[in-house]
Amino acid sequence: MVVTKDLSRLGRNYVQSGLYIETYFPEHEVRFVAILDNIDTAYDTSNNDIAPFKSILNEMYAKDTSKKINSVLQTKRNLGEYLGTAPYGYKKDPQNKYHLIIDEEAAKTVKLIYKKYLEGYGTMQIADYLSKQKIPIPSDYNKRKKGNKAISYGLWQQSTVRFILSNEIYTGTIVQGKRKKVSFKSKKFINLPEEDWIKVENMHEAIISKEDFERAKKIITATKGTRIIQNDYLFKGLLKCSDCGGYIGIKSPDKNGNIYGRCQKNARYSKFNICTPHSFNYQVFEEQIIKVLKEICKQYTNKTKLEEIAKKTKINKTETQNTQKQIELLTQEISKETKKLEIMYEDRLTEIITPEEYIKKANKIKETIKKHEETIKELKNQQTNQKNEKETETKLNKLIQEFLNMTKPTKEIIREFINKIEIHNDKQIDIYFNFKPLQDITTNQTKIICAKKEYEKKAS
Repeated sequence: MVVTKDLSRLGRNYVQSGLYIETYFPEHEVRFVAILDNIDTAYDTSNNDIAPFKSILNEMYAKDTSKKINSVLQTKRNLGEYLGTAPYGYKKDPQNKYHLIIDEEAAKTVKLIYKKYLEGYGTMQIADYLSKQKIPIPSDYNKRKKGNKAISYGLWQQSTVRFILSNEIYTGTIVQGKRKKVSFKSKKFINLPEEDWIKVENMHEAIISKEDFERAKKIITATKGTRIIQNDYLFKGLLKCSDCGGYIGIKSPDKNGNIYGRCQKNARYSKFNICTPHSFNYQVFEEQIIKVLKEICKQYTNKTKLEEIAKKTKINKTETQNTQKQIELLTQEISKETKKLEIMYEDRLTEIITPEEYIKKANKIKETIKKHEETIKELKNQQTNQKNEKETETKLNKLIQEFLNMTKPTKEIIREFINKIEIHNDKQIDIYFNFKPLQDITTNQTKIICAKKEYEKKAS
């Protein structure tokens, strides 16, 4: 016998409730009683007949409640209120449970992880380093903060390090709504596309700058699916054949310790005369290409270049001020035209002008307003482009200084600079930079030849 206070206590899913009442209980000779609803399966009464309808109403109530709760939570997400458990590196603000504040002790570890990663360490190497330093893993750290005095040092996992490196919350941005329930009846969640996520920036103090986060994200994307190998060469993955467009493979050292690069398509399909080997000594190439990169960076940062940048910055500042002034003047013009339209409408109501005259003049004013709005939109796009150019220039200057100060460059900083390097059969190379100023310097130079005994330039 099963006894409940009312039918809703058995369940608010009318399909499952009906399955139990109509099939399962009778087959297993189980008597069901819902006290407040006067339902008793031992007797054939009218209350038993309307039980399915009551089950539907109970489900509708549950669905309505679910909608209301979701609506409240969605509003909080849109406002940037954090609804989850505080992530490692943060803690809940005692004054506002929807706001995060920095946990200084854990934040030091987060900063260390990003620092190591941007210096060229892999996620596994960082995890091993943290474990050797006996830095508590996030779960142990949280237990200790809650008063657990037992000392335990779990091992850091590669997945934990990668999660911290890919979590945008450390830049001060709240990211929520990454998944949703299939239905209020189901416990299953489905992942939503990134464009549907709710992102609200500058909701709490950042631990990591947005620039460093984007650099880390770029590296994670570039290295996704790769594995750590013994010979992880500095320019691996950037070298391409200038003739067939395929990748240049780098072989393991031979018995004499020499490392050679070769067109992979030629190596695979040489019997079909596909492309040519494009063979070169990688060790000589790497040494000389670093010299070339340093020379290009030094040319960018020399006194003449800095003077040009300063002059350009001054011009850009004047252009920005002029653009803003134009936007303000056009906004004022729109306000004037809108006021004219309002006055004309009053004139039409008082029959000072005819409806035909009003329509003719109103269309003309609306056309003028539309042109002004389009011009403002174009000017704002110009402002955005100018701002992006300035940010790119600042980023480039910072990268160059970092690169020139390095004794041994890392793969990550090389990928920040270079998009690809094409190798010609005569060992001439073409460098394609991610930054236009560096590309312009390379274009104005004579052709560069590497992988020979000495670094040289070949006249065009």
